[in-house]
Amino acid sequence: MFKRVLLTALLATFLFSCQQRPESDISYEISAVMVDSVPQLKIKMTLKASPDGTTTLSFPNEAWGQEGLHKALGKMQLLNVEGAVEKDADSSRIVLMHPKDVEELEFEYFLKQDFEGGVSTRKIYRPIINKTYFHAFSHNIFMIPENARESEDILLDWASLPEEYTIHNSFGSKEKIQLLKDQDVGLFSNAIFVGGDFRVFNGEIQGNKISLATRGEWVPFKDEEVFKVLEETLTYQRNFWNDHSQEYFTVTMQPFPQENGSSFQGTGLTNSFATSVSNNDQTDIGQMVYLFNHELMHNWIGHTIKNDNEEEQYWFSEGFTEYYTFKNIAKNKINGMDGTFFIEELNRTIRDLYASSVAKEPNSKVNYDNFWTNYEYSKLPYWRGAIFAFYLDQKIQRISSGLKSLDDVMHQIYADVTTSDQKLTHDYFIGVMKDFWDEDFEAVFQKHIEEGQKVDLVALFDDLGLDYSPESDIYELGFEFTEDRKGIASVVEGSKAWEAGVREGDEVFSRSIWQGSIDHEAELGLKRNGEKIDIAFYPITKAAVPQLKPTSENVEKLGF
Repeated sequence: MFKRVLLTALLATFLFSCQQRPESDISYEISAVMVDSVPQLKIKMTLKASPDGTTTLSFPNEAWGQEGLHKALGKMQLLNVEGAVEKDADSSRIVLMHPKDVEELEFEYFLKQDFEGGVSTRKIYRPIINKTYFHAFSHNIFMIPENARESEDILLDWASLPEEYTIHNSFGSKEKIQLLKDQDVGLFSNAIFVGGDFRVFNGEIQGNKISLATRGEWVPFKDEEVFKVLEETLTYQRNFWNDHSQEYFTVTMQPFPQENGSSFQGTGLTNSFATSVSNNDQTDIGQMVYLFNHELMHNWIGHTIKNDNEEEQYWFSEGFTEYYTFKNIAKNKINGMDGTFFIEELNRTIRDLYASSVAKEPNSKVNYDNFWTNYEYSKLPYWRGAIFAFYLDQKIQRISSGLKSLDDVMHQIYADVTTSDQKLTHDYFIGVMKDFWDEDFEAVFQKHIEEGQKVDLVALFDDLGLDYSPESDIYELGFEFTEDRKGIASVVEGSKAWEAGVREGDEVFSRSIWQGSIDHEAELGLKRNGEKIDIAFYPITKAAVPQLKPTSENVEKLGF
């Protein structure tokens, strides 16, 4: 089972006074300092020395799509012995050279923010350190000894930080001294750490603590609204899985400025979930409902139920997570969203899949290179998997006369992986489904997942007696950018972009595009023959794409 249960079962966090610091295998003492008028974190690290005179620390130079993370490092020095410190960016290591007879090292390093300007989605995964707060992930704040054991006693000493600083992280809140007993080092390396002017909201679900840490003045919603969404989401998801084993869970939410459109993202971590959200009136609480439900569902789908081959099973870990996001929200009416919301989200997913240029690609094309470099490939398993999950859910209910559903399949998989080392493979999933299917399920899986053929939604809707429209508007941008996105490479003749005046060879000096949205205009600032042209159009085209009608009859037939 994913070592979530760890989280407080394996770690014990205790409060100690500064005069009674407990012993540990590795300790970090964190202070806030100014170096040449630049706010920095000073981290004093105490660790066991390697007997060969060379102790190596892991500190990634590249991680989570970010490069050059070593630029955030300032002065580094050994404090208790003579020696040398070398930075090896190519191997993501910091090498400490010291006498061989030393048993323990005291090592000090400084960490600073290595970019100017405000926080953005591109900068959120770099350490953020300023006069009022800091925000960092384990891999870009704490160096880890490569000679560390799988589990160590780790001490975090925040006592030197200003008294008014809020301390909050994946292992507790507002604790100035934290001893993580027998801490899984891998899980420690996958956590969030914030401090400064954060506000913390706390609650309990069946005796288990939950927290929300946020900061800044939010424009689109109030803190209390977001905390209520978090509380409802975790309650209903844990009830669905019958899993209330996680004794502590926290969410951090950081605002960033954005003039046009809304943007939000989240990262699932040890005992926690870190989010960053655009702070403007185009962001709303409904987007937080979706974000929390999708990402927190990954505690089970993707984390407990692990893919055997990551990208190959993204149709499950992302697509089924997407489907259960819609279903969990609608079933439990989180933030007042009901069956109509489910239909709207299903319709949007159908439109997105049908509008995708890679909709018919086989599952084998959803590989590491394509998924992480191409937007449409990155979204394909979400869309395909969610529609496939809907199809299976409805068919299982029909086959069993309403006695079973896809929920039973998910519970069976969860039971299997928590009692053995079972991972999600295609053969395993097919084997489980055979107990819920009345025909050759392997052929169904081969057709819709392996080969990527679309589910016949018209036939399915007819079979279920659902009211639908046979065609709809779908997203079509109508042109391609040049590789550097500074020009127009090609335009689809007859498209809305073409009708609005976009032409091949135009230079692009500004753009505002809601990727995949048919409800917002695409706005372009173009330059042609030295003349500036402002163009706006709705990126849509009409297509034979079935859409469910949001009627009360459809809502009832779908079980909401």
